[in-house]
Amino acid sequence: MVTTNAYKVTMFFPLLNNNDEVYGPEIWDWWYDQMRTILAGFTDLGHVKGFWFGRSDENRWIVAVVKSEQKVEVLREFLEMAATKKYFDQEKMYLEYHPTCYEEISRA
Repeated sequence: MVTTNAYKVTMFFPLLNNNDEVYGPEIWDWWYDQMRTILAGFTDLGHVKGFWFGRSDENRWIVAVVKSEQKVEVLREFLEMAATKKYFDQEKMYLEYHPTCYEEISRA
């Protein structure tokens, strides 16, 4: 029987602002510092194109595994901060999470 022991988290971060301008390095430096503070590790799956409420967009696709709902809440608060005018200036930020079974396999 498999027991869930973690949450798989998916987040998207916009590459362009609402004027189709690239975010400056100061935003991405802040973002990276926050991500490293919150998460033990994450995977940047690269840049993806999508469609959101009538407009095309481009995002960084981030996946991570966290071990508690409390950590999911910390990520939610981070996304709320990231959405503000000081950073990404977005009305909404994408967060998806679901229970998962996580293992760290060691070599014999």
